[in-house]
Formats: sequence, C-alpha cells, structure tokens
Amino acid sequence: MKRMSVLIVAVLCCAAAAAGADKSKVQFVPASKLLDEIRKAPQEAPNVGVLTYLSTPNYSAIFVRRPKPELAELHTKQMDIWYVVEGSGTLVTGGSLVDRRDTGPGEVRGRSISGGTVRHVAKGDFVTIPANVPHWIKAIDGKEIIYLVVKVTE
Repeated sequence: MKRMSVLIVAVLCCAAAAAGADKSKVQFVPASKLLDEIRKAPQEAPNVGVLTYLSTPNYSAIFVRRPKPELAELHTKQMDIWYVVEGSGTLVTGGSLVDRRDTGPGEVRGRSISGGTVRHVAKGDFVTIPANVPHWIKAIDGKEIIYLVVKVTE
C-alpha cells in the first residue's frame, strides 16, 4: 500500500508537470526521488519546506513538508487539492481566522482558527479546500507530514 500511495502522488505530480512542460518531452520523477527532494527542500517559511514541481498562471503542483504546525491560512482566489504522502496530523477547516492579516495578494494568515471542523488526516487521504475557506494543520503526529498540494486559480 505504501508504494501505491507514493506511486499515485508521483503520477499526479508528473501528469500535472507534463501538462505545462514541453509537449514533445516526457517528464518522469521516481517516487524515491520525490520524497528525497522534499525532505531536502529549503524552508519557504518557518517550519514549512516547499518544493514546486509545476507553476502556471492557472494551477501549480507543490509538495509541502511540515515538521511543526504554523499559521492558519486562507487563499482568496485558489482552491487547494491535497493528497497526504507521509505522516499524519490534525487539520482544521472552516470557521474564522484568529488575528487575521493579509500577507500578500490573495493570501491571508492567522494565528489559529476559531469554530472550524477538526479532522485527523493521514497518509493516503485526499482533501479539497475551496477558495476563501480557512485551513490549518493544528498538530502533527510524529516527525512530519508531507502532502502534495495542487493549487487551482478560480
């Protein structure tokens, strides 16, 4: 099952990358390389390693590694589609951001979420988070959580 989950993520990521790449070339990234690269990815923010495999004006495919919880967030123009690759934790969605502040175009952060729905997410889980819905990894079980995020601009 472990190999199947990693394979699914690799296929999703490579399929998305291929859509934006040179149409005459095939892109292939082995699952073991994906995990190795995300574990070595530089931190984009405190406690958040990010590895972008594809970025277009309409969508992107990003691997995220979180060893610790960080700020809650909300994207005003992007839907997040998550697939958990490794690890598990507590995801809070909905409700409202506490100490809400704009951090960039279409990006809002908060210290936490008040009144949201709490779920346990784990390897193999799939989550869609529409634009304007607050979301937050409140707790991480074990060492880290790694997930693929496909961001779609609405």
